[in-house]
Amino acid sequence: MDAQKTGTLIAQARRERGLTQKELSQALHVSAQAVSKWERGLNFPDLSLLEPLGDCLGLTVSELLSGQRGGEPREELLLDSLRLLMGQAGRKLRRWRRLAQVCLGVLLALALGAGFWFVKNHTELLPRPDTEITPQELSNREYLAAEAAGNSSVYLFDLAVADGARHYQVQMELWTQEGLVRTWPAAEAYDPTAPRHQMLGFSYQKGEEQSTMELVVSTDLGTWQTTLEGVPDLNLGHLMSVLDERCEADPEHGAVLACWALAAEGGVTLKPDGGQTIIWSTPGWTGAVEKPQVLEGERFLLLRLTIS
Repeated sequence: MDAQKTGTLIAQARRERGLTQKELSQALHVSAQAVSKWERGLNFPDLSLLEPLGDCLGLTVSELLSGQRGGEPREELLLDSLRLLMGQAGRKLRRWRRLAQVCLGVLLALALGAGFWFVKNHTELLPRPDTEITPQELSNREYLAAEAAGNSSVYLFDLAVADGARHYQVQMELWTQEGLVRTWPAAEAYDPTAPRHQMLGFSYQKGEEQSTMELVVSTDLGTWQTTLEGVPDLNLGHLMSVLDERCEADPEHGAVLACWALAAEGGVTLKPDGGQTIIWSTPGWTGAVEKPQVLEGERFLLLRLTIS
């Protein structure tokens, strides 16, 4: 087979039919560049396209194979077409093989990455220099259980504890423009044998007195219940934000699990109808917060976890 002769025949028959290269390519569902290469003898049409190509151009498959009108099948022509078929099939097979190798490589990389993540976060086979805290959503069952217990303000976290960490401490802090003005210890434990992977949860609700808050902290090491007393203007309400993304806990300063913005000092005014206008700040201090930048009048409660 002569690709140059076949290309000349394709171009001649196409022009006789009044077709452009683009129209012919669209009819065959190939690119116009492919038709151009055929006609210039740079490439031979795929054997699977010879019959539809002949239908478009009024040519037989034998004429396309021989590159001339009235061409009859000959033994050498059939052998050539067989060799061409094998060559085209080989190229396609190599393309599919390369694609399969790429896909296999991607799957292998994903599998290795997932395996490393699982070993790192769910086993104790690899060293861990830092403590990571990851928020967890409550399942429907956990949420219903919390509601049944009379407290829907429940929050869960996954702890991946650094190697050698033994001292666990949770405290509530009151911050104003003057800095840290008060702390309430909420939970503390020292356990050299504590597992690396643990669950931490806390819940809170207003106490019976106006300036009190009931706080419950629970880990794999135990459960602690604390009553915070003397929280300023807690009866006026608050705004709250909770840690919502994974973060590392510094051994010295830990990480802030939740932040409550209390009513600003001097931010409460009475309305003519006897109501109140209250100003709160945005409670955005969560995560790796050592010292919040508190503006004049602002007051924040920060629930801080440290593991060292």
